[in-house]
Amino acid sequence: MTEPMRKNTDQVLDVIKQILSPYLGRLMASTAAAAHCRDLGIDDTVMEPREVDNLLHKLHLGLVIFLGKEKTSQVVAAMRQEIATLRDTSEMPL
Repeated sequence: MTEPMRKNTDQVLDVIKQILSPYLGRLMASTAAAAHCRDLGIDDTVMEPREVDNLLHKLHLGLVIFLGKEKTSQVVAAMRQEIATLRDTSEMPL
């Protein structure tokens, strides 16, 4: 059985900030991602797929207010796609 793909938390947050910054500004993008991580109890250096999904879901709920439903879906899909390209932490050297 293969282990699920795990992602580096800092890299995931960087992707989110980069994609959200044009819409919310760098500070608000950074703050939103960090606050949702705290709320979800994500405090490790590695994120499990479930944690990534939960974080993107929470961001989606809040972004609808600022961007509308259609644009939010596009932005979250872009985040999900970019996060999927990040290297799996099990591939990283110890």
